[in-house]
Amino acid sequence: MTITTDLSRKAKSLRARSGFTLVEVMVGLVLGGLVLAASTGSLLFISRGAAGLGNYHDMNMRSRFMLDKFASDARMTVDVNSASSTAVSLDVYNSTGGLDTIVYSYDPDALLFSRIVYPDQDMAAGVSDVILENVEALTFTYFNMIYDSSTGELEETTNLLEIKEIQLEALMEMSALNTLNTNQIISARYMMRNKKVST
Repeated sequence: MTITTDLSRKAKSLRARSGFTLVEVMVGLVLGGLVLAASTGSLLFISRGAAGLGNYHDMNMRSRFMLDKFASDARMTVDVNSASSTAVSLDVYNSTGGLDTIVYSYDPDALLFSRIVYPDQDMAAGVSDVILENVEALTFTYFNMIYDSSTGELEETTNLLEIKEIQLEALMEMSALNTLNTNQIISARYMMRNKKVST
């Protein structure tokens, strides 16, 4: 036979009704807040990294595409019509053996680098294509076939008759989640194989 006392009943009753104290609730809230803050910071860091990686990939793909077009046109150039630090006009062999006039130009206000093709040198029928966006700076450099004895490099020139090689340098910038990503583009020196030069 089991005898139950009032004391054991009260203990069971208190255990059944017991909950968290105010101190326990406060400690739990503080710990939960710390975990939430840490995970939010990590998530933001990972998001910035992923967005930056996407920007770098996009800039890299666009610059490679642009350099492929520019290299192909430069190598097939027969003549240079005009040349400045931000624009160049080239006469280039096309697939039918004729000549197209191709103009590369940089617009510093719109941050765009464009390629305009005038088929068969028809200056009224130009087809414009933006081949690079978010371009903060872009310059063309031209070289002749005379070596500078002090540097052992080809000399730079702006004389249209002397130009035999061309190089492009550009800086692209894109931002993601308040982080600025940049891509520096420096092309090779492309030789204009079909262009005759005079010095």
